[in-house]
Amino acid sequence: MQLYQKEFTTWIYFYLAGSGNEFLDYKLPFPNVLKHINSGYYVGWQVNGYPGTQETREYFNDIIARFLITFKDYYPEKLNFKPKLDKYTHIDFKNSYELKQFQNLDSIETHKHIQKRAENVNTIDQTFWAIKYYTEELIREMGFVPYEILEEFAYRHFYHKEKSTLRAKCRSIWNWYNKRDWTIPQTNKTKEELFMTRQERAKKNAELKFNRAQASIVGLLQNNLLAPTYIKKNGSYNVTQIAKDLKMSRTTVIKHLKILKEKGV
Repeated sequence: MQLYQKEFTTWIYFYLAGSGNEFLDYKLPFPNVLKHINSGYYVGWQVNGYPGTQETREYFNDIIARFLITFKDYYPEKLNFKPKLDKYTHIDFKNSYELKQFQNLDSIETHKHIQKRAENVNTIDQTFWAIKYYTEELIREMGFVPYEILEEFAYRHFYHKEKSTLRAKCRSIWNWYNKRDWTIPQTNKTKEELFMTRQERAKKNAELKFNRAQASIVGLLQNNLLAPTYIKKNGSYNVTQIAKDLKMSRTTVIKHLKILKEKGV
C-alpha cells in the first residue's frame, strides 16, 4: 500500500551512547550520515515520505518506537533537527530509504489482549511500549516518575498532530505504575540485591543522562544548519531559545555550555 509521495523525504536522526556500530547487528540500511563524538555517535537516514497524515505518522512512529526499543541500552535520543554536514561526518547520499527496510528492528510481540490500539486491535502499539520501557528506566533511576516527564518524552520522539493520543498513552502507563506503588515486576532477587542494582543503575543513568543532554546541545549548535540563529548579536548564546527547542531547563543549558567552553568545544 502506498502511504506517501516518494519525492518527499524525512530525516530520522538519533544520538546513541554507543560505540558506533550497534546498528550493523540489525542489517539496517547504511546511514546517510554518521558522526562519532566522545560520548557516543549521531546516525541518521533519509526516509521516503512525510508524516503528514494520521496513517503515515503511525507508520513513522512505529519505526521510531522500534528503534528506541531495540537500542534502549544505549539511551537513544531522536533529534528533531537536520544534521550538519561537516568534515567529521561520514556522508552517503546515494540512496534514500523505505520504512520497510527497517523491519529488522526489534518489536514487541505480545498477545493482542495485552495492548490494543483503537484503530486496529490486531496491531501491537510499539509507541506505547517504547514509552513504557522509558518509564521503567526512570523508575529504576528515581523510584517515582513525574507525569510531565512522560509527556515531554512522547512529544519529543513521536509525530502526532493531535497530542491527545500521546497523552492518553502516557496517562495509561503512569496510572498503571502509580497504582502499583511504582514497582516493576521483578525476578527472584532479594530486596538487598534490588537496592544495590537500583543504586548502580541510578549512577549509570545519571552519567548517561548527562552525556545525552550534552550531546543534544552540541548537536543543536554544531550539527544544525540553523545553528547561527541561536547566537545573539553580542556573540553570546540565546540560552532561552536553546532551552525551549531542546525542552531543557535554562539551568541545564547554562551548565553544559560552561562545561563545553571549559573543554574548548
